[in-house]
Amino acid sequence: MIKDETTGVWEIRLLGLDTGKYYAFNVDGPQGYGEAFNDQAFISDPYALAVAHSMNNSIVIDRDATNEWFGGWTATDWKAPARQDMIIYETHIRDLTIHPSAGVPPSLRGTYAGVLATLGTGAGLDHLKKMGINTIELLPVNEFENGTRDYGWGYNTTHFYAPEASYARDPLKGSQFYEFKTMVDGLHRAGFAVLLDVVYNHVGGPNLFSMIDKKYFFRLTPDYKFINFSACGNDVRSEAPMMRRFIVDNILYWMREHRVDGFRFDLAELIDMETMRQIEREARAVNPDVILISEPWSIRGQNKEKLRGMWWGAWNNDFRYAAKDFARGRADREWMKKIITGSMDIWTANPLQAVNYLESHDDMALADELSLRSDHNGKYVQAYEVDLNKLAATVLFTSLGMPMLNEGQDFLRSKYGISNTFDKGDAVNAIRWSDRDRPLAAEAMSYYRDLITMRQSEQGQSFRPHLAPPANYYMWLTPPDNARALGYIVNGAHELSGRAFAVLLNSSENTASFQISLPPGNWRVIGDHVTINLDGLPGYPPYQGGESVNFRVNSVKSMILMDGF
Repeated sequence: MIKDETTGVWEIRLLGLDTGKYYAFNVDGPQGYGEAFNDQAFISDPYALAVAHSMNNSIVIDRDATNEWFGGWTATDWKAPARQDMIIYETHIRDLTIHPSAGVPPSLRGTYAGVLATLGTGAGLDHLKKMGINTIELLPVNEFENGTRDYGWGYNTTHFYAPEASYARDPLKGSQFYEFKTMVDGLHRAGFAVLLDVVYNHVGGPNLFSMIDKKYFFRLTPDYKFINFSACGNDVRSEAPMMRRFIVDNILYWMREHRVDGFRFDLAELIDMETMRQIEREARAVNPDVILISEPWSIRGQNKEKLRGMWWGAWNNDFRYAAKDFARGRADREWMKKIITGSMDIWTANPLQAVNYLESHDDMALADELSLRSDHNGKYVQAYEVDLNKLAATVLFTSLGMPMLNEGQDFLRSKYGISNTFDKGDAVNAIRWSDRDRPLAAEAMSYYRDLITMRQSEQGQSFRPHLAPPANYYMWLTPPDNARALGYIVNGAHELSGRAFAVLLNSSENTASFQISLPPGNWRVIGDHVTINLDGLPGYPPYQGGESVNFRVNSVKSMILMDGF
């Protein structure tokens, strides 16, 4: 190998190392306490574009090739939805496609190709399109620590440039590199933006970076043990210049080579802020609208306040807890006001920095968490629990920020009360699309779809400002005799695009009374916790703005009104 003394980069060129061939490195270095060099070990290329599986050698890939797995880019005029218009759906390649109810041929279940094969089945992508989802966030697809077909969430990355081999049809030949491109192209054609969950805070095994230079690439204690605020065995030294360069280059690679639209960064509190700023600068130079989302915590702490005013968004755990607690009757109306208005009084500079959600891949499914059973098994969901779920969902879709759903949340998917199911395999994690047929699931799914339709409509632009809205954009309604009731009038003065709305929420066991003087306009009830109809619901009279009206909202129910009739 030849070392460029000006850059410190080593390079080698070998005749005969052609497309499809395997290769690896031997790396030697100082021996002694705290070192991890082993000149006998075969070490994969950290920049490999494909590997057969996480413990295998690197595969030489022709980046420009087209073949039976990739015929070339077809969605050449693709443009992702604007950030304020995104409805994010967090999902997992295998979960989405592995269950027979997905309608995917057995040979394609659990694969990149299987994702596109759900088109025309009524499940998978068909379901998402029907719901109004326009952005898919994939759990990690960089090659991760597992066997050839083992289940995994993917949060122990081993090869950052290589698409996960277990999701490919012919991984020994490197088809994953091409099949991933085909999937992204097909998702764009179907109208979905693609976000990748990426993991730069730690690495999985085999730990290539440790065998290349442990002391450089990792944060270590004085006695050279791995610091472990990730709780995954090691913390990457992102502030090291060449590790920072590796991370930034990797982001740009997935944008340019595989045309993804954005990223969610796992445990991003462990990534130093200068690296975060450099990612923002360089990624936006490639795509000014790139989506950058931080998971702004680790067991060390959280850093979302440091993101204020940056292009970065972040998972909004303040929203997650407050909205669920309110639905369960643990009301804190003052805190609710803060999270409903995009958390701008807490940490954001504009609403789009807040990625609001009720459920994600980790912790319990929402249907399980809201279950009143001692084992929290939401499989046995009851009507009252569905009302709790819909109440929280009403908050989600009438708040400022970017809303996110987890896979199956919209039809009451249960993981049987089990939290953090990363090691529970298909039996627990696979999406059972047939669960949509349950009457209560169908009821919830219909209501979620109505909420999304309302938010995405021309009238619903009121919920989608991309900048901080005017003062008093949300006007609060707080019945004095019921602390578990909360209402808000949105865009009542028509200062921004969209209609004016009144949202009334009651999480108590008793009927709540809201005495309201509606802003000027012609108002109708459009939502009754069962259906939302932008043309108005039958059975309710019209209301004239300016008159004082008493609205009664039943226990654990919501009501939505809109003007402009």
